[in-house]
Amino acid sequence: MEKTAAKNYLILGGSSGIGKRLATMLSTGNRVFATYNKNQQTDIVDSNLTYHFCNVLNENLSFDYLPDTIDGIVYCPGSINLKPFARIGINDFVNDYQLNVAGAIKIIQLLLP
Repeated sequence: MEKTAAKNYLILGGSSGIGKRLATMLSTGNRVFATYNKNQQTDIVDSNLTYHFCNVLNENLSFDYLPDTIDGIVYCPGSINLKPFARIGINDFVNDYQLNVAGAIKIIQLLLP
């Protein structure tokens, strides 16, 4: 049986929840570059998994730690306002949109070949 070559994955928001679990799973046999904003990972001992600071809302993002080829991008940062709809202000919607939609668009545009 032929062994497949290791892939390179970027997981934005890979420090908690689904992103963290996915980073751990994908690092078996692959190289994973995960990002954090608030939850810096100091307990990771997997040589295939590295964490890098990234706030997707920043204007000047740098991904100079990435290899030339990225085989997959996962976008896991996110926010949600869990309050009654009538109490959610327009700024809440705008802030959520900036992170959940505009942030993803910015990352895709930056990393497309």
